[in-house]
Amino acid sequence: RLAGAPGCKGQAVELVTRLWQEVGLPRGDAQKEAEWRAAFARDAVVEDLYFPDAEGGPGADVSAYLHNKSSCDQIVIDKITDGEKACGFAWHLEESGRYGRAGIRGTTFLELDEDGRIIYLREICEPLLKNGEQLCDIFRIPAGLGLFPAQEVIESDPQEPSFLESKPRGAREMTKYLVEKFQGTAPLSEFLEMLSDDVTYEDFFFYEDAMRGKAAVGEFFDKYDDIMKLIKFVPERFSDGETSCCWTWRMEIAGAPEGFPTLRGMSYYDFDADGKISFVRDATESAVKPPPLQALAAHLRPALRVFSPRRKSPGGGYGDEGGVEMPAGTVVDPETVMQQAVVSCGGEPTTIGAEVGDAKGAVVVFLRHLG
Repeated sequence: RLAGAPGCKGQAVELVTRLWQEVGLPRGDAQKEAEWRAAFARDAVVEDLYFPDAEGGPGADVSAYLHNKSSCDQIVIDKITDGEKACGFAWHLEESGRYGRAGIRGTTFLELDEDGRIIYLREICEPLLKNGEQLCDIFRIPAGLGLFPAQEVIESDPQEPSFLESKPRGAREMTKYLVEKFQGTAPLSEFLEMLSDDVTYEDFFFYEDAMRGKAAVGEFFDKYDDIMKLIKFVPERFSDGETSCCWTWRMEIAGAPEGFPTLRGMSYYDFDADGKISFVRDATESAVKPPPLQALAAHLRPALRVFSPRRKSPGGGYGDEGGVEMPAGTVVDPETVMQQAVVSCGGEPTTIGAEVGDAKGAVVVFLRHLG
C-alpha cells in the first residue's frame, strides 16, 4: 500500500520501499536488522526527533532509531516523493492484519551518499497534544511588549516576475522559490494562488484534523498573520523530485537574542498537474524529548503509540474509531458508555449517564468505579 506521487521513482524511493515496506521493521529479527544497518553509511547522521541527539560513536544514531521502532508494529507509507538522491515520505503506524486501524503519524526525510547508502535521515512524529493555538497566545505576550520585533515585510519588486510568471520547473525548484524568495515578501493572497482549490493541509503543531480547501487555509494564515511575521523558516535540505518535495528546516524567531533556542521541522508538498500545491504536511519537533504524551502512549499501546486507535477513512483522513475503547479492548458507541454500570461516590449502583447528567467537558471515570 505505497501511495506515492504520480510516477514516483528514483534510487531513494526504491530504498525506502525496500526497507520500510518490503523488509519491514526489524523488531528483534537479526537478519532484518542487518539489512537495515547495511543500508546506512558508517558516518550517517540520524535525527530521530523523538529523542535528544544521540551520543556515542559511529552507528549510535542508527541503533537509537531502530531501538525506538522495536515495539512498533508496521509503518504504512501514505505518500512518498519521487527522488534519486533524496526523498521524503508521510506515514502512519498500523496493526498487522487490521487494515485501517491507524496509530501515530509521522514524516521522514532521507539523503543517500554516492554509494546509495543513507547518509542523513530526519524523522518527526505528530504531537498527541496539538497546543499550537495556546502557545501562540502565550507567544503574543512578549511580542506585544516588543521583545521580539516582527520581521519587516519586504514588498516584492514590481519588476521581478511573480511566482506564476517566473514558472519555476519541478517540485524542488517550486518549493525553493516559495521558501527562499516568496517567504516574507508577498501578501497572503499571492500565496493562496499557489494552492489548488481542494488543497489538503495538515499542520501537526495546531490541529488533529487537516484543513481542506483554499478558503480554510486562508482563514488559518490570516488568523496567525502576526505570528507568521515573527518567525522565519530557514531551509536546510530539499528532496530532488519533480512531482513532490520534502524539505527540512529550522524555525528562527525574529529579533531573538543570540543562542535563543530554535526548533527543527520538515514539510511535505504535493503538486498537481497545474503546478499548484495540492497537499501539505508540516511537522515540528517537540521542545521536550521524548514528548511526554508520546512516551506514555508508547508504553501503554506500543504498536500504535496513540491512546485510542484511529480509523483511516477511504478518503485518506483519520479519526477516532467511532466510539470509546473499553478496558477489555472492545470499541463501543457513546450510548453504550453512558449505560455502563458504575458505583457512585456514595457507594450506590448507578450508570455513567446518570452521574454525568448535563455536564460538559472532560469526564474521568476511574477503573475502580466500573461495576
